[in-house]
Amino acid sequence: MNIDNHIDEKMAALDQALSTNKRIKTFFPDKQACDEPIPYLDVDTQNEVYLRMQTGEEITRGVLTMCGCMGIIPVSTFLTLFSSFTFFEAGLLFFFVVLPLCWEMFSPMPYPVIFNRRTQEVYAYFKDELYHIQWDKARAIAYEDYMVNQYSGKTEFGYLEILLQGHDDPDKWIWANLSMPLGRTIEMQSSLWEYLRSYMNNGPWFDEHGNPSESDSYNRQLLTAYRKNTRQRLKEKRANIRPDDSTSKLAYYVYLIWSPMDFLREWIYSFAVKRSVRTWPKEVQERLKPNGPTTSLTELQQAKKR
Repeated sequence: MNIDNHIDEKMAALDQALSTNKRIKTFFPDKQACDEPIPYLDVDTQNEVYLRMQTGEEITRGVLTMCGCMGIIPVSTFLTLFSSFTFFEAGLLFFFVVLPLCWEMFSPMPYPVIFNRRTQEVYAYFKDELYHIQWDKARAIAYEDYMVNQYSGKTEFGYLEILLQGHDDPDKWIWANLSMPLGRTIEMQSSLWEYLRSYMNNGPWFDEHGNPSESDSYNRQLLTAYRKNTRQRLKEKRANIRPDDSTSKLAYYVYLIWSPMDFLREWIYSFAVKRSVRTWPKEVQERLKPNGPTTSLTELQQAKKR
């Protein structure tokens, strides 16, 4: 049985497993999903070679160190004002600031799904196993679910998942999640898939209709709109200061005081991401380099069988 039949079986099994009350939509590399490609918060990095999806670590990575700094540094400073710097203050800084900092910098990161334009394939690394699929054979699916409780009422979830094949075990398949499902609809996930499809087919840069573009302005504008860094937020709050509005000035200075914590969190996340890239399998690392190989993992597998 070839890979196309395998994919058809997997899609049919998922279709049967889902309730008839749930909306479901299948996506293909060569079929337009919607009119407008939108990355939302799900695209972490995009360049000429590859696009890396978000894992949620940008939100949580560095928070533990921030909490330690906010709690212990003021306490240590206050105690030092009334006495000399002692081993007690040093111990507080070490256990509540230095240790969390080292843990968040060097602890393993979840592996994101990566779309490689040059080799035209998709990668994922899950539980020490590498998964991949050729882009022209990729199949994704979006479906909706919901949760009801007495506190929040009905909460909708919109999932977007792609089917990937095991690299070392071709008979093993997984559904890899591409985005955060909370609060999403099938329409939103369709826009995200169209963004990924436009990147792989027409990228690396394209316009609001997904057509190829020499300029990266549209892509950078979207990525910036949905993911602003601390420097950009500071500029916005400063630009929003109005002479007749004391609240806008207060908001700027409050965030200015808080901004070192956000700078610290961003730096920790950036360091952890760069380190995690070096933990991918060697075959993937080579293909993510600017001058890396153009052969796909599938071609490597076929060469080994000969």
